[in-house]
Amino acid sequence: MDKYRQMYNENFLGTSDVSILKFYYASFKIQQGKGKVSDVGAFLYECARISDDTNLLLKLFGFLPLLNLCFGTGKEQKRIAEIIRTKRENVEKLFLQDNVSDEDITALLYNIPPISQTNSLMTKEESLQLVKEYILKCYSIQGKKQLGDRIFGYLLKSELLQAYTPEERLSAWHTFIGNDIAPSDTKLHANPRLNRSRIDNLTLSEHLESILDFYNEIGLEKAVAIIRKDIEKLSAKA
Repeated sequence: MDKYRQMYNENFLGTSDVSILKFYYASFKIQQGKGKVSDVGAFLYECARISDDTNLLLKLFGFLPLLNLCFGTGKEQKRIAEIIRTKRENVEKLFLQDNVSDEDITALLYNIPPISQTNSLMTKEESLQLVKEYILKCYSIQGKKQLGDRIFGYLLKSELLQAYTPEERLSAWHTFIGNDIAPSDTKLHANPRLNRSRIDNLTLSEHLESILDFYNEIGLEKAVAIIRKDIEKLSAKA
């Protein structure tokens, strides 16, 4: 129950659609644990109604900066209401799980397809294509570019893509991703800890865990071994 209470508190004033859905999820788990709610469908109906009402409120009072700061612009609330209605079965399954990650919620919100479980049958080229698609998806979501940078960083660190100088790394990025998208960290350090962003160890740990799960699922074992070592080093410093 403590983990749900922590998630509730951390996302109480969340303004992103991921944060809003995490808040609803934590609310459901807390109320379920207290025996106050058992019908997830009825609970989600109320969540959609609340999101609609909040969206309308923010449209009426959107000229007040404090409201926008605390609750977002309103489009996030509208999106959550639409997701709950159009993907009701998937949202219900998500809420009935004991543990959900940001990646689980992001996959639901942005239609990131599940990774094939037959990774042993994938060629290296097929696995790398999935990595490319995941990075592109990260770059299409606000606040996820740093995760995309770290995913690419492990291709370099594991030498699945061979590039060693800053110029070679940037060239490898454009060859792999395309010329239309510039990396958020142009240095593209092979070691993801050296990326330009200075984030806390908890966020970095969450990034590494999600990248580990992703690379493990698509069968890039060389990268998996390196990520595990980095996670162990990070844990030792905590």
